[in-house]
Amino acid sequence: MSVTFEQISRHFANRAVHIQSNHALTAAYADTMLITKSLTRLAPEFIYVGCRSILPDHAEGVEQASLMLINDAQEPGSGPLQRRYSGQNRLEFRADEDVFELYNETRALFLEEAGREQAKGRMLQACVAGKGLEAIVTAAAELLGNPVIIIDGSYRILASSDWSGVTDPIWSDNLHRGYCSYDFIAAVHQMKSVQTGRASQEAYEVECSGSEVTKLVAKVRIGSKPVGNVIVLGNIRPIRQRDHELAGFTAELAAAELAKNSFYRNSCQAGYEELIYGLLEEEANGPALVQESLRSGMHLPGGRLSVMVLDLAGYQAASNYNGYLRNQLHLYFGKERLIFYREHLVGVCEGEAEASRSRGDDPDLREFLVTHQIRLGISREFTLLTECRKYYLQALKALEIGRIVWPDEPRVLYADVQLYDLLSPYVRQDSREISHPALTVLQEFDEQHHADLYHTLYSYLKNNQQLQKTADELFVHRNTLRYRLRQIDDLIRVDLGQIDQVLRLYMSYQMTDYLDKLSGGGSHGCT
Repeated sequence: MSVTFEQISRHFANRAVHIQSNHALTAAYADTMLITKSLTRLAPEFIYVGCRSILPDHAEGVEQASLMLINDAQEPGSGPLQRRYSGQNRLEFRADEDVFELYNETRALFLEEAGREQAKGRMLQACVAGKGLEAIVTAAAELLGNPVIIIDGSYRILASSDWSGVTDPIWSDNLHRGYCSYDFIAAVHQMKSVQTGRASQEAYEVECSGSEVTKLVAKVRIGSKPVGNVIVLGNIRPIRQRDHELAGFTAELAAAELAKNSFYRNSCQAGYEELIYGLLEEEANGPALVQESLRSGMHLPGGRLSVMVLDLAGYQAASNYNGYLRNQLHLYFGKERLIFYREHLVGVCEGEAEASRSRGDDPDLREFLVTHQIRLGISREFTLLTECRKYYLQALKALEIGRIVWPDEPRVLYADVQLYDLLSPYVRQDSREISHPALTVLQEFDEQHHADLYHTLYSYLKNNQQLQKTADELFVHRNTLRYRLRQIDDLIRVDLGQIDQVLRLYMSYQMTDYLDKLSGGGSHGCT
């Protein structure tokens, strides 16, 4: 057992009148001892408790001793004796403090630390002996004095200690189901404490309005890859600062157990998630994972495939997290197995029906997405499951570009925004350098004469050069539109009967508008 000076200082911070720390001294102590008049040597591995009046000033080791002193006597303000004290670790207390009470409290810190080390030893033994995650969380709960849960990256519950006394209604529901609802996941990822904590390497606390119970979260990593979390529910006793270290230790053991069992292969769904996760991470053994899954009889997506990514950042879950979102997604994507990966729900679609539905043939799906502020990105089609990562990135790009180009459209196909993606490297360029010269002429004319010829031509081209449809969109009379078109023809002298000219003009509009939006320069009206 060992206790650090920092731990002791933190415990007595509200009672000590002075704390002096020498970081060059022993980092941790083996035990504590009382100061007596007969003491001839102060060992560096102990912290000594007693009164200043009986401190043996000339004892061996006093210069670098660690002391908890009650100020019942005057100490030299200067001179050689004072200089001898300057290198000590020292906590000083008022003269009315009880020396035995201080000693007993300090001794209790060592006993508590010993209990923690024993519990950590049992956890380690459970891991080495292959007793599994349940043994680890049971020992962790005993150590932490609160229920402990381990979840994977898709928020499925892998193991939990006895949760009969869990008072948090949300986690009680999660434990009964064996997984966290999508509503819950979406709400969690919108919490500031979670967003901040996920960027840290240390365990972090989470407070939420739906529960009075504080949660302590420690990330489970295999190598550098996050694969889950250890959750400590502070519903039996408050979360303490030292619990952070213990939760982190539990997470390390959980990671070792998961790695030993090759990512918890205990069900078909877990095996499928492991496969897709590995492919999305672009692990070198991706092809081998696919072959192994096929040999095990797992059904894998085949034929024409595409990756869909659901962004839940704008989704507002119901306060009871009753599984509504999971049920609705099952209704629209029934046979797709969605996994939670890096803040999004990701699925691999197969077959023409899914592709057709994604393109907008299902108005109910669009209404559902709009109503709940969910965005859907769809990759191009592919056939090799091992290329999953490439097409996942396409779906992400569809989401990213869709927010810029069509902010009101909840579902976007990469095929529809691929041109914009190709243009992205040119974002630092002036859009006029890649725009058709005719459009520059129109923009300059509009600025000088307060006209609207630039937008008029765009609307005319977008509506396949149909006069009435364009006039209706611009809210002008057909004759007004004809007059504007004659002005445009006089200015740019481009034959709009030539498809290649029309294509160049229209694509210039699209490129200019996108680059302006991407660079934050606004839009010239092309939407």
